[in-house]
Order: sequence, then structure tokens, then C-alpha cells
Amino acid sequence: MPRFWKKRKKAILFAGLMFLQALLLSLQIPLGQEASVMERAAFSVFAPVQRTVRGLLRDLGEFWNHNITLRRVEVQNRAYRDELFRLRQENALLRNGLGRLQLRDEAAAFLHGLRSSFVLADIIGVDTINPYKSVVIDVGTRQGVRAQMPVVDGRGRLVGRIIAPISAGEATVQLVTDNNSAVSVRGADHPVSGLLAGDPASGRGWLTYVPASEESLVPGEILFTTGYDRVFPAGLEAGVILSVSSDGSLFKKIAVRPSFEIRDQKVVAVLTTTAGGGE
Repeated sequence: MPRFWKKRKKAILFAGLMFLQALLLSLQIPLGQEASVMERAAFSVFAPVQRTVRGLLRDLGEFWNHNITLRRVEVQNRAYRDELFRLRQENALLRNGLGRLQLRDEAAAFLHGLRSSFVLADIIGVDTINPYKSVVIDVGTRQGVRAQMPVVDGRGRLVGRIIAPISAGEATVQLVTDNNSAVSVRGADHPVSGLLAGDPASGRGWLTYVPASEESLVPGEILFTTGYDRVFPAGLEAGVILSVSSDGSLFKKIAVRPSFEIRDQKVVAVLTTTAGGGE
């Protein structure tokens, strides 16, 4: 035995030291010992807080992403609305232009029967304060338009006459409803004539200088131009009698509704020459 111990002494001592080292190392590894009261208290307080914070951060992230998405959708919707508005405006302009072309075609077809040369024009301006006094049209001296030329609507009904100011591409039309206008007219059914004067306050007119003794003119009778004033050719429809009364003066009081309605007018015609060939 002593001989064996002597021969294996170093090996046995080395093996013993290795076993002791392994035992010491195993004692250093934590085995999940029980937490202290402070650790348990801290865990019970902060663990829910961590969960809440994490959930809040997740919700904030989702809200942010949702908000960004909504902003992008809002920007796209605004762009779509703008594009829709532009397309509607273009459509309205195209329909308005087409409507004017149709009115011009219809007016030209009708006015050719008046045996007069004419220039079609669009109304481009109305006096908003006195809409029954004058309008502005888009033709002028460049198209041969001059002062005192008669103006009619698309059905050949009297609208007024050209007055100053006149430019190369625009002209002013004095309406028959202007109080400074005077047109020689007569009844369609009775040979009674008078002067048609305008009333811009009401948009109507008055047939003046008809003797109080005259009894033939009645409401509903149409009035036509006589040509006596040497401004308007004879035969243009000018208005219709609304009422006939007497106020004790020398002349009848006769209210007249003009045949044209300025609010419905978009296209008019300037008569540059009449049947007789003069201007």
C-alpha cells in the first residue's frame, strides 16, 4: 500500500484538488433563492407600470401611424375635391359656351328673315345699379358698329340702340327701358301711334302722347315700331300694353311691358343695315 501511495500520490492529490474546485464552483451558481420583501414590493409596483408604459407606447405608435395615414388621406381628398371643382367649372364653361353657340345659331336663323344685315353680339356687362338703362356688348367699330344702330334680341324684338361710348371691340346699348329712350310705336290692331318711353325703376315703359279721347287701344295689344323716328326700322315688336287709364290730363296713361327681358338675354344683334339698304 505505501508503495502504491508513493507512486500515485501526485495523481491522487491532483484528482482531489479538481473535485474540490468543482464543488466550490457549484456552490457559486445561483439557485433562485427566495426574494426579499423589498424586491417583492418593488416588483409588484413596477411590473404593472412597465406593462402600462409598454401598452401606452404601443398605443401611441398606432395612433401616430393612424394619424399619418389620415393626413395622407386628407391631402388626397383635398386634391380630389380641387380636381372635381376644376372639372365642374370647365364643364359649366363648356356648357355655357355651347349654349351661347346654340343661341347664336337660332338667332341668326331667325334674323335672316328680317331682310337686314346684322352683327351678333354677346352681352358682357350690365349696370348692376341700373340694369334697365344700358348694357355692354362685345362688338364695336371693328365690326362696323356705330351710334344709333338698332339692337334686337334673337327673336327680332326691340332691345334698344347703340350709344356712346363705343370702342373697337365693345359698344354700349341704351335699352328701351331707359328713361332717356323714346321709340315711335303704334298698335298692332289699331292705327294709334305714340312714343314709348322707358321706366328704369320698374323695367317697364309708358306709351306717351296718346290723346285722352282715344279709346281704341286696350290691354294685351302688341306695339310695333313705326320707323317715324328714323332710328328704328318699322315692324319691330317693341312691347305689349299692360293697362290703359286716364288721370284727367290731355293724354292717356298707358303702361307697357317691353317684349324683351334683359335678364334672359345673352345674345343680341346689331342691325347694321335695314330693308331699305341704309344704315
